[in-house]
Amino acid sequence: MKRMECQFEEDVLMYVSTGRWPDRVPAEIAAHAATCDVCGDLATVANAMDAERGDVPASARVPSAGTVWWHAQLRAREEAVKTVGRPITVVQGALLAACGAAAGAVFGATTGWFQRALDVVVDTTRSVASSVHLPQMPAVTFDASSFVATYGTSLTVAGIGLALMVAVVAWAFREG
Repeated sequence: MKRMECQFEEDVLMYVSTGRWPDRVPAEIAAHAATCDVCGDLATVANAMDAERGDVPASARVPSAGTVWWHAQLRAREEAVKTVGRPITVVQGALLAACGAAAGAVFGATTGWFQRALDVVVDTTRSVASSVHLPQMPAVTFDASSFVATYGTSLTVAGIGLALMVAVVAWAFREG
């Protein structure tokens, strides 16, 4: 789009901005603005904006450019910290879930009353399944007690090591 210019454009703007439009304007400028699209539009828009300027309360406080820049920098830093912290939060959540699952597995495998309750649930499920003619569930052949007794210490050490590694990585990203 080509910008249209007129030799009287600056004069019209000066008359409008000093409050002399349309009453105290030389006759040739007023006659030109009536026939020129550029000057006529400029006078109309500038006059409307000048009239609206009076409606702005005098008590409106506009912050300095330095304050606006400072707030923008703070906001950008906060958003950067949130962006960097998201993967760390996901890893921490996954680690918490893994630790909870490992603790539940060890608890379930080493607690006698829990094993008995689990056997009752399995037996009840099998009896319900046989009464509604569903396929039989296969027998549980995994002995969790012997697995935990054999590998419990190794699993515990590996879990603590993994937790420490994730904690160190998370700490490093927070400090950096």
